Amino acid sequence: MEKCAADRSGFYCDNELDRPLITLIDSFAMMLEIPFDEAKVLFIPTAAMQNKEFAEEITNRLRNELLHMGVQAKNITIHDIDGSLTEKQAMEFDVIYFSGGNTPYLAKRVRETGFDKIVKKMVYSNKVYIGMSAGSMLAMPNFNVDNLPESNAMEFAGLSLINAYFTVHCEPGTPARTDFPLPHIPLTGNQALAVSWDGYNLIEG
Repeated sequence: MEKCAADRSGFYCDNELDRPLITLIDSFAMMLEIPFDEAKVLFIPTAAMQNKEFAEEITNRLRNELLHMGVQAKNITIHDIDGSLTEKQAMEFDVIYFSGGNTPYLAKRVRETGFDKIVKKMVYSNKVYIGMSAGSMLAMPNFNVDNLPESNAMEFAGLSLINAYFTVHCEPGTPARTDFPLPHIPLTGNQALAVSWDGYNLIEG
């Protein structure tokens, strides 16, 4: 398989819809347990919202991927975290999908609005969490991986949905760090972590 550009990560290599990352899509389908055309997706572009042009580009790009997989347009709701979404409303969705962007900004918005509690409720109720770049780093205990294990500041606290650390957009062959308090996994543009109650598996498109 041709290498995907790290900054174009998603379910398709370089967002070219004729180059699907089959293993990633199949893993998503297994977690979802319902057909794509029945799935309701809550799409969160908040991490990118400091740059409106980038937010629009990444939202359209990832939304098109979902549509190509079979998700119905009427079942995709785009929500910039503002405290207006209730837990009851959130629980109507099957998937929560966080886009890439600025991880500290995303984490701040999640904490300030209490959205962190809603996300955890969704995950613990077997809703599917998808994170791209910043959205995936939010799932770690601490996303300040450049300064671990020294930094434990609250501003870098993630949702602790996975007991591991990872670095995104890595070049193939990047070695794992051995000085972290939990396992460290370098992820390239066509890799992902599939997390379940049993642990996690590294998958590659």
